[in-house]
Order: sequence, then structure tokens, then C-alpha cells
Amino acid sequence: MQRVWLRVALAAGAGLASLVACSGAFVAIFLLFFTVGEYVVGLGKLAPPIFLIGLVTAVLLAAASLSLPALALGARGGHLTKTALLSGLGFCAFVFFLLVSLGGNVAFVLFALMALVATSVIGTLAAIREEGPLTVRLGRATVIAAVAIYCASLLAIWLVRGGEGWLYSLVPVIVASTSWLVLPAIVAALRPG
Repeated sequence: MQRVWLRVALAAGAGLASLVACSGAFVAIFLLFFTVGEYVVGLGKLAPPIFLIGLVTAVLLAAASLSLPALALGARGGHLTKTALLSGLGFCAFVFFLLVSLGGNVAFVLFALMALVATSVIGTLAAIREEGPLTVRLGRATVIAAVAIYCASLLAIWLVRGGEGWLYSLVPVIVASTSWLVLPAIVAALRPG
């Protein structure tokens, strides 16, 4: 029993580490564009080395961190690379819809939250390679939890819609990002040891 809880804690911790690394990379790239990027656009020249080094480092760290939940769930080799690549595409979709939603369109906010939850679903389900009833059970539990978390993030939009300030706008994203911890933990708990 103690070993199961250790696997669950490891999977949830890997999801949290991945979320923190991807969020940190997003913030670092955002800051690079506003600090060094202004300099680059202003001069109309190629980006200085510090900009390119920072950009490549942030992207590589985010990409590497996306493999952590799948690694904690037992994916290895090329399967781990495919899982990280699919999760990376999901996170890029989240960033795209988040930036587009800054214009005030609510539909893009819904798509951004869906992409954030889908990133963890992809990373969790793509790590499972078993065949048969166990895969169906794990997939069903993961999808039910993902839909519940997405609906909770939609409820959070409705609950904080009258709030002033940027902190209120982060509440639905925080609720949706809990899927990065919960979904790997569910799969680790339901998988046989």
C-alpha cells in the first residue's frame, strides 16, 4: 500500500514540476520579448546572442519537463519522446489561445482552458502502452477527471467574472492546471504495481 502512495506522489510531483517549468519558460520568453525583444525590433537587426540563448534555453527546458509525467508513469525511449512532443503541441495550443484571448473573446479563453487540460490528458494517456481492459479503465478514469476539472474551470470563470484585477482572471487557469497533478496521480494509483 505504501508503494502505491509513493508512485502517486511521484507522478503528481512530476506533473507539478512539469507545470512549473512550462509556466516559467512561458514567463521567461515573455520577459525576453519585452526586455531584449524591444531592443531587437527597435534596431531592425538580427537578435543578439543573449536573446537567442535565452529563448532556446527556455524552450528546451519546457520541452524536457513535459516528459516528466510520462517518465513517472513508466514511458521509456521513443515512446517518451512522442509523449513529450504531443504534450508540447498541446501546451503551444494553450499559449496561442491564451494570447489570442487577451483581446477579450470568451471563446478563446474556453479553448485555452481546454488546451491546458488536454495537455495533461495527452501526457498521461500517451504514456500508457498496455492493451486491453486496464487501458480502457485508465482512459475512462482519466477522461472523466479531465472533464470534471474543465467544468470546474468553467465554473470558476462564472464565479469570478465580476472581480476586478488580473488575479481574478487567473483563477480559471489555476483550476484547469490542477489537471497536471491529478491526472498522472490517478493513472499511477490505478495501475498495477
